[in-house]
Amino acid sequence: MNGKHWLLPGLGVILLLIFVVLPPIGALTPLGMKVFGIFLFTTMWWAALGIGFPSFVCLVLIALLGVMTPTEVFAASWGNWLILFLIGSFGLSEGLRASGFSRRFALWFITLPFVAGHPWRLLSMFLLACTLLGGILSLTVTCVVFMTIAEPMLAALGYKRGDPFAAMLMMAIGWSATASSAMTPISHATNLAIMDFVGKDTGRPMSWVLWMVAGIPLALLTLGMLLLFYRYVVRPDLSKFGAMAVDYVRAEAAKMGRMKTEEKVAVAVVLLVIALWTLPSVAGNVLPDVTAYLNNMGYVIPALGGGSLLCIIRVKNRPIINFRDWMVGVEWDTVALCGGIMALTEIIGNPKTGIIQFLGDIFRPIATGAPFTVFLMIILFWTIVQTNMMSNLVSATTVYRVMVPVAIATGVGNPVAMAFIITAGANYAFALPSATTSTALVTGSGWVPVGFMLKYGILLIIPVVLLLTFIGYPLAALVFR
Repeated sequence: MNGKHWLLPGLGVILLLIFVVLPPIGALTPLGMKVFGIFLFTTMWWAALGIGFPSFVCLVLIALLGVMTPTEVFAASWGNWLILFLIGSFGLSEGLRASGFSRRFALWFITLPFVAGHPWRLLSMFLLACTLLGGILSLTVTCVVFMTIAEPMLAALGYKRGDPFAAMLMMAIGWSATASSAMTPISHATNLAIMDFVGKDTGRPMSWVLWMVAGIPLALLTLGMLLLFYRYVVRPDLSKFGAMAVDYVRAEAAKMGRMKTEEKVAVAVVLLVIALWTLPSVAGNVLPDVTAYLNNMGYVIPALGGGSLLCIIRVKNRPIINFRDWMVGVEWDTVALCGGIMALTEIIGNPKTGIIQFLGDIFRPIATGAPFTVFLMIILFWTIVQTNMMSNLVSATTVYRVMVPVAIATGVGNPVAMAFIITAGANYAFALPSATTSTALVTGSGWVPVGFMLKYGILLIIPVVLLLTFIGYPLAALVFR
């Protein structure tokens, strides 16, 4: 790395040293000064150097500076239930991918009879499949599945890297995979982390079923907005796309043949795990003993059990997935980031630091003085601008930790609905490769020039803010009453 690449990490080191040395500011205590310094340092390292090893550096600093004991650091980070839950979820994703079901699901949508000869219908169904599959798979797996279908198809139709339509299609895959993350908590660390925070901060655990009641229609509305954006703003030439693409896709689907046993097993295991996750919210008082048992089991045991079943069950003397492939399929950067975030948020929320009171003193006048709609738009604009530069989880956590406690303290709005739309906004990272793995994948493929995605991604910021303010928040407030 040359000098300019160390500018942001170096600034993080300087800020850390300043906050460790300076006397307390405002409501911040000496402990809070250290924590604030670690937070600023870690955020800058995440932005400049990636989310993996800086998350470990964060844990090291928390222990070295005496903010927590090493045992407390381990318990708050990698000892958090989210870590094993994510590992289990990635095993389920790998099962759907390795068995071939994910590809079959995508191809089925774009071979439906009514799309033949209609390029925009074909594109819409392709991206609908991407959105729906992205609701239960990690955005990286979703993106890879649809890119492996789109790349040879584009090449077969004569498109070159950088052609406007090809760039738009690959960009749309990245955007659909990213936005679909807001649909469900399944396999999505950002949603799970915020759900965990809300339960602790408000005493009102967020139901998985209610999340999906709000998340699925919001994701479909977002897809509709994006399709209109592609057609009337990007306006690509689809003259080579349509009938030829349908023929190509049908030929690919024919190669897969009938649904294989391993696909059926993978789907059955995933559906069983989802049922175990959601049954307590649905069964309620109808099956009280079953509900109590599943509530005690939590979310981790079904996830790990499902992944293990896929390793145990063999078809034609081969497991659906082997353990090595499961571990390779785990997004370890995301897991490490989740561990760092969990430790940071635990100490930020500690009253002994004074951080929540300090931030409240800054933002309380805005919450109480400005119209609520303006306050909401400020929150969402901040979330979406930040998430287009760095990790979704970092962005959601930062804005949540600053704004939701202020809303709770001042009695402004519905804090649970606010947490939901902050999370949704953090999943709308469209502009830069650094925003999330899906945007990094599509630009790294060579099909999407960075300038092309940046140009259109910036144009989407205001429409997304308006969508979440005037549709997303009212919908969430209705669901999370």
